[in-house]
Amino acid sequence: MPSFPTRRSVIVGGAALVPLAIAGCSSTSKAAKETSGAAKPSTTPTPTQKPSPATVAVSAQHPLTAVQPTDALTFAVTNGTLTSVAVTNADGEPVDGALSGTDPKKVWTPKAPFRIGSTYTVVATLTGQTGTAKSTTRLTTMSGDTNTTNLLYEDMDVGVGMPVIIKFDNEVADAAKRKAIQNAMTITTTPQQEGAWGWIDNAQLMWRPKEYWKAGTKITVSGKVAGLPTSSHRFLQDNISGSITIGDSRILYVDIANYKMRVTKNGSTVKTIPITTGKANFATRSGTKVIIERDSALTMDSTTVGIPKGDPEYYKLDVKWAMRVTYTGEFIHAAPWSAGSQGSANVSHGCVGTSMADGQWLFNFSRAGDVVVNTGSNRHFQPEQGIGCWCYDWAGWQKLSAV
Repeated sequence: MPSFPTRRSVIVGGAALVPLAIAGCSSTSKAAKETSGAAKPSTTPTPTQKPSPATVAVSAQHPLTAVQPTDALTFAVTNGTLTSVAVTNADGEPVDGALSGTDPKKVWTPKAPFRIGSTYTVVATLTGQTGTAKSTTRLTTMSGDTNTTNLLYEDMDVGVGMPVIIKFDNEVADAAKRKAIQNAMTITTTPQQEGAWGWIDNAQLMWRPKEYWKAGTKITVSGKVAGLPTSSHRFLQDNISGSITIGDSRILYVDIANYKMRVTKNGSTVKTIPITTGKANFATRSGTKVIIERDSALTMDSTTVGIPKGDPEYYKLDVKWAMRVTYTGEFIHAAPWSAGSQGSANVSHGCVGTSMADGQWLFNFSRAGDVVVNTGSNRHFQPEQGIGCWCYDWAGWQKLSAV
């Protein structure tokens, strides 16, 4: 028969549980008191940490002792912000530039390239927990030489054969450097015309249209070339900018074999002039030339074209109404001493000679850049002998591009 607990045993059992419960509560309360006592804040003061001053590290794409003309300056700031940058040259003159980016790193870019072989002072103004401070850094640009460019015929009214010509004082022999310069150039024409850049040699970059310019064209030239290298030690110092205006279409057709010149304006013949050109051994060159410059009076000395004093062909003459068409000594000019041969024989040393009256009329009619088309000679004009861009057909000209 199963044994059941008596009422006494249940009571006793229940009574035994109560003290345990009480004991458990007492134990927890004591621990809480101990914990509470451990969490009390220390009465020892914590030392106050001093704020660190703002600092800046200045760098460029190249060492600060050999900065290149187009380098920008980078400012890496610690414990503060960069509020301004002031750059001055060796004479204390301010250098314009623009600050960009956000802290802790900002970049200052010069508006114009740094000068070669020069020193600059850079003052950075910083703001931090300790207030405002200035940091001064000095930099030196790399040593080297400059290469100067000239936009020829800038702001002039020229003829329809005149290309845009950028002349370099020193050659740009490296193809990659010519490419970089050409890529930095921009041409805008009104009205728009198809054209292309070409290097006639390593010191002349030209832009010519596919056909002659349209009369009245406005040309704007710009090139962000400042700071670009032209050799291992030469750099372009300045950007290129300017404008040129194309006037009427004036084309002179020189018929060497038949001793005459046909003069046209905007497609219509306005005058035919009897002429004389180069005699045997001094033949006037065939080809498409461009009037380079004009002088109302000029002394021509044969020693400048290789005919010395004492030579039977030596000459030194004062001429009127001279227009140069080659760098090798060919001009169109008045030649009254050959009046008897004009229209019937070629007796000059290579120039195109006219009467005094026709020479003056032609001089007043023409402009630099007018086209002179010469035919009838077995001696041919070469591109380097003048403004030779029209010696090439369109496909040939495009091959002279560096891009």
